[in-house]
Amino acid sequence: MANDETVVAAVCGMHDTRSLSRGVRVLEDPIEPDEPEPLETRVDRLWAFAARAVIRTTMAGLAVVVLALLNNNYAVRRLTRDEFLLRLERSIESATSWLAARSDFFGNPALMFMIMDMEKMSGDPRLQRLLDDYRKSTFVSNPNNPLHTVWAQMVDAQKTVPVIDARSVPAGDIHEILWVAHAIAPNRVLISPEERANLFSRTKYFWGRRNHQLFALDSYRYYNGRSSELDSTLAHLAKKVARDEHFDFRVNDTYPQRIAFVLAAQHPDLIRSRWVERVINNQDADGHWSYCWYSWCKGVMDFSANDPDPSHATVQAAWALTLLKHRFPQWIERNYQ
Repeated sequence: MANDETVVAAVCGMHDTRSLSRGVRVLEDPIEPDEPEPLETRVDRLWAFAARAVIRTTMAGLAVVVLALLNNNYAVRRLTRDEFLLRLERSIESATSWLAARSDFFGNPALMFMIMDMEKMSGDPRLQRLLDDYRKSTFVSNPNNPLHTVWAQMVDAQKTVPVIDARSVPAGDIHEILWVAHAIAPNRVLISPEERANLFSRTKYFWGRRNHQLFALDSYRYYNGRSSELDSTLAHLAKKVARDEHFDFRVNDTYPQRIAFVLAAQHPDLIRSRWVERVINNQDADGHWSYCWYSWCKGVMDFSANDPDPSHATVQAAWALTLLKHRFPQWIERNYQ
């Protein structure tokens, strides 16, 4: 009879009995319980999980921003000239109808300058009536407002402006209203040398404040003509403002503002057709534009569930589109076939 080791080897069909014996001895050893995972290891795992989540979220956020920037600057389909002209006409018409029924922007001289310029370009009787109402309003006849005579002259060249000495106004911050008043009547509205240096500075202001500076200088050239210093400063600021439009994809109040001010600076070459199309696309059905874009307003952290000032956004957008139609038809010819 075969010994036990021979039988075991034959049944298992494998290695020698010494290996089997070793395996049996291992199986007979008591099973040791798993050691608990050290706390440091668990914390490390949590940090690694959190880091991966942050990286994924960041990458997704960057992808959204990149897509938004591409959408802001490039159109999927190019409009034909006829399509664009039709949309432009409809947009201006509905905006003018909306503005003609309102007067809540009479207290803003900058907006009234835009209305006056739109009427000068288009001759629209609805805008003429708005200006007639403005001339009769207290905004141009209020003796408590030292600049009221300036706003009266803005819409009526026959009006005279007495000398207004504003040289004592501190020059530490932007004074857009004073700048516009000085632009309309620089020999009558006197400002300090420091204030004038601020107005003509090429580097002092950024973002929204630079927009306001550009508008004041646009107004200055409108009333006083060209000069090499003024033209150079306008060109420099217009490039900076247009650069901001490349990266700020929110079609809020500031979006058409930049387009309008760059056009008023006579630099239509800086304006992308996609920007104009996005302005038109974001017009409300009744003809106005919202101050905020999906509740996201001017500031990076500025949000509002309401529409704070649709008149402000609408006048600026309508002015931008009217400038393109009447003063820069060559821009349309160059951008649309």
